[in-house]
Amino acid sequence: MRDIPEEDHTFWVFGEAYIDERCTYLKPDNIKYYPRIEIKMNKKSTENELQRYDLIIYHGVFEDCIIEYFYLHKELLKKLILYFWGGDKEKLPEDKRKRRAKVYVVRKCRAVATIIPQDYTDLKKQYHLKVKHFCAMYYSAKEIEGISKAVSIPKPCKKSINIQIGNSATLTNNHFEVLKNLSRFKEENINIFIPLSYGNMEYAERVVSYGKEIFGDKFIPVQNFMSLDEYCRFLYNMDIAIFDMKRQQALGNILMQMRMGCKIYLNRESLLWDYFTKDLECIVSNTADIKKINIKKLVEFTEKDRALNKNQIYKKINKEESIKAWRKMFRFL
Repeated sequence: MRDIPEEDHTFWVFGEAYIDERCTYLKPDNIKYYPRIEIKMNKKSTENELQRYDLIIYHGVFEDCIIEYFYLHKELLKKLILYFWGGDKEKLPEDKRKRRAKVYVVRKCRAVATIIPQDYTDLKKQYHLKVKHFCAMYYSAKEIEGISKAVSIPKPCKKSINIQIGNSATLTNNHFEVLKNLSRFKEENINIFIPLSYGNMEYAERVVSYGKEIFGDKFIPVQNFMSLDEYCRFLYNMDIAIFDMKRQQALGNILMQMRMGCKIYLNRESLLWDYFTKDLECIVSNTADIKKINIKKLVEFTEKDRALNKNQIYKKINKEESIKAWRKMFRFL
């Protein structure tokens, strides 16, 4: 099998996107930006263009118009890899025709890829898959750089315990249940931070109202976007991060915070629990325990456990491992 050089890759970017000039591997001549992908998928020239590619990797299987296109152009399925991000594997259209199209394309594509192995287990059950599976992690040098900058500055002296809940304004974060369980500590010296800068803004307002009602000024919603460096610094200042979702979500947040030594709570029934405890062999705590432990136990996290998590993440998730995983996909011709 031949090694495919970077110059052979073409990137189709659609929707609201920002291309960082420092991403030297993304050259202007190999990026095609489409603000409205549905227009592109309706052009007659699109099929000829796609036929020229040896392999097509569709990242984030959310857009009905893209699924519909491959359903109508079935000859392209032999070169299509569907890369599922997490939420997209659970999202099946209500419309019967669109639903049928997605099921067909997922079953008949050349291969599927997921970020963590556990997502493929779900896909196999849902779609009765028999196609080839790849597992590949996105690696961000910018995130590692942001972490290095954040941890290089000493944390300010503080007496309060900083607690983060979830990563977005989405129901899957289970904010209300977590806030309810944390209400036992409302008289303690704590601050509750909840990132709500994207997702369902109506839901976000309900979370803010509920959180303020219980914790008052100790509840601090994060409703504006931050730069990556600012967000890394924000994450570094958290003592505890609670992610009570059951599906694969907030993986970037969790990995960054583990690299920074933060104590992580996960739902024991989630895909992430198995991934972090079995695949990465990290130390995480169970969200179900929050309602029955005291404040000391809530925060307790030894330096030995912090070091173990950091070492495991850097050992198993790094640039070399990411390149190795993606090359397997690129060579699948």
